[in-house]
Amino acid sequence: MAAGATAAKLHLSSAAAAGRRPSLLHLAAVAVLCSLSYLLGIWHHGGFSTAPTAGASAAVSIATAVSCASPTPTVSAGSSSPSSAGPLDFAAHHTAEGMEAEAAPRQRAYEACPAKYSEYTPCEDVDRSLRFSRDRLVYRERHCPSSDAERQRCLVPAPRGYRNPFPWPASRDVAWFANVPHKELTVEKAVQNWIRVDGDKFRFPGGGTMFPRGADAYIDDIGRIIPLRDGSIRTALDTGCGVASWGAYLLSRNILAMSFAPRDSHEAQVQFALERGVPAMIGVLASNRLTYPARSFDMAHCSRCLIPWQLYDGLYLIEIDRVLRPGGYWILSGPPINWKKHWKGWARTREDLNAEQQAIEKVAKSLCWKKVMEVGDIAIWQKPTNHIHCKAIHKVIKSPPFCSSQNPDAAWYDKMETCITPLPEVSDLKEVAGGELKK
Repeated sequence: MAAGATAAKLHLSSAAAAGRRPSLLHLAAVAVLCSLSYLLGIWHHGGFSTAPTAGASAAVSIATAVSCASPTPTVSAGSSSPSSAGPLDFAAHHTAEGMEAEAAPRQRAYEACPAKYSEYTPCEDVDRSLRFSRDRLVYRERHCPSSDAERQRCLVPAPRGYRNPFPWPASRDVAWFANVPHKELTVEKAVQNWIRVDGDKFRFPGGGTMFPRGADAYIDDIGRIIPLRDGSIRTALDTGCGVASWGAYLLSRNILAMSFAPRDSHEAQVQFALERGVPAMIGVLASNRLTYPARSFDMAHCSRCLIPWQLYDGLYLIEIDRVLRPGGYWILSGPPINWKKHWKGWARTREDLNAEQQAIEKVAKSLCWKKVMEVGDIAIWQKPTNHIHCKAIHKVIKSPPFCSSQNPDAAWYDKMETCITPLPEVSDLKEVAGGELKK
């Protein structure tokens, strides 16, 4: 029995030894694979170091300096002490040739133009404009230099003695004379109270050709006919603006006006508007569209602006219709409005002025505008809020027709056309085309 027990123990010991043998093999295999992986990594990053020389007390470290051009292994022997290592270098050691030079902005140096160019506007040059047709004032439109010989490669200087403009709201009433050194208007418009010289300043009393009581009182007269303070009118266009007193005094009513007028032979009147802090541009109604997309303005205004609204099949009034929003207003004062009172002062016959007004009324009616009221020197028309009724009328009266293919928003050197710009389609007669604006 003792012999049997001994045999059983020997059998169990042999089985346990046999079970441990595969575990040792696995460990050995893992160790070999790790070693191979380590050696492969060293070889991939630069190879193996040479054997250390006799007497070397420090271990050899392998470092690789990576370059965009070619990898160059660097073998360095250092002290085992970490304090002897050099500082870390975070600088970039690779650059593309020429990249830094291209990234640097190109700088050009321009000399100042002669003093005579202090009011030079390249596309509104008086001498160049004389080459173009005077028909419909085309010569006063933008005509930019067409060749390098005409282009000025210099910086336009400020007028002699130029000073920073007065801040708003003081600038509405006063500007430095040196900034716009022209007295012509102070002589021509002295009676109309537009502008006057006061020492080294211009004063703007707020008067105008058709508002002798001042722009504020004139705007109040308009406000008795149409709503100026309820937020429905926010943008306005002033055609032939003079010194832009109308636009200047609208700002206090939260209405922003864009004023434009052509450049005269001696100066651009819009310079006075800009010095006053009123938005303004040199411009004229001639052959090109106004530089605004369709339905840009809530109100348009002409106070003796001398634009022949009744001529050229109503072309200029059709252009005003394009830039007016649905339900927008057109205000006209001056000839021929109230001609029965002013015909002698305007040095025109009653028959001539009456014919002009009748022609304007006819054009406005053909655009489906409604005459809101004519009171004293002011007449106001309103554009329809949609074109449902207007299109029905134009099936019978086909002049002017509705535009069919043109882009109503294109306005950069696009020619005006004698056709009505259609409003967005609506389904109900009371609906506002394009949606009603929030006040």
